[in-house]
Amino acid sequence: MAWKSSENIKWGILGCAAIAEKSLIPAFKKAQGAELVAIASRSAAKARDWAEKFNLPESYGSYEDLLADKEIEAVYIPLPNHLHFEWTVKALRAGKHVLCEKPLALTASQVMEMFDEARANKRQLMEAFMYRFHPRLAKATELLESGAIGEPRLVQSAFTFVFKREVDNYRWAPQMGGGALYDVGCYTINAVRLVFKAEPLTIRTASHLDEKTGIDLTTSLLCQFSDSRQSLLTSSFELDFQSNLEISGQEGSLFLSRVFSAKDFPTEIILKQGEKLTSFNFPPVDQYQLMVEHFGQAIAGQVSPLIDFHDSFGNALTLEKALKSIRPGSNPLS
Repeated sequence: MAWKSSENIKWGILGCAAIAEKSLIPAFKKAQGAELVAIASRSAAKARDWAEKFNLPESYGSYEDLLADKEIEAVYIPLPNHLHFEWTVKALRAGKHVLCEKPLALTASQVMEMFDEARANKRQLMEAFMYRFHPRLAKATELLESGAIGEPRLVQSAFTFVFKREVDNYRWAPQMGGGALYDVGCYTINAVRLVFKAEPLTIRTASHLDEKTGIDLTTSLLCQFSDSRQSLLTSSFELDFQSNLEISGQEGSLFLSRVFSAKDFPTEIILKQGEKLTSFNFPPVDQYQLMVEHFGQAIAGQVSPLIDFHDSFGNALTLEKALKSIRPGSNPLS
């Protein structure tokens, strides 16, 4: 669906984050129905530099000033994890629709409050799991629903990379929502819940914690679902790059590489049925662009958000349970 220019939704971004620079700003520039008009930073100079670099009409030296701009209809929030709740709520109360980076919040109760605010203010809220908008995932879902592998019984997923960012990066701080599970494990949890269309009944964890910071460097979750279905999910800041999803049933399996990081890469689904291998190939797409366009359609009332309250609440609840098992007695907000 294409919009006329007069119907474009005017967007602002809260924060000069790397993900905004590398992925979302280019997506906004290409997306139909979207017009990126402003960026905010706690540094007015930095905001001005970014506005000049990306040819944006407005820049603001505070998040509050951007939210006060009545022209802006929707905001994207790429802030550190512990700030998602605060600024999503403030944006919703300011009358903005909100696309917020994953994980949407640090606790399930925060997610519930955020969606309560969205309903109260009659605004859309969606968690930015961009991988959900890749055409390959729709094809994988179609294959599963057609019975290509029989009933899915086992999901194995890994999202890992060697994290070498500076020591003051929020991912090193537990109180800021740091650690591999929050950062990349949330994707694997989202994927298995999507495949099984259910919540895990039990979660067993194995984790390697950083001695200095206390964050989880590597975490594996063994999850038990109804009808004896299982999943093994691994996230890591210290293992070589993986971004895979494998779904197995009695009659075959599906394998997707780069499932969470497919932007600008050609991708495929490998369907194994006994000795027979079938490959479904997909050209590179910008899944961030597709996500922005979809959210614009949700704002316009043309579709329901693909990632809704149930999706985000269930993900947050599973993350919360897993983290309590990794660090017994800990509070994600302390």
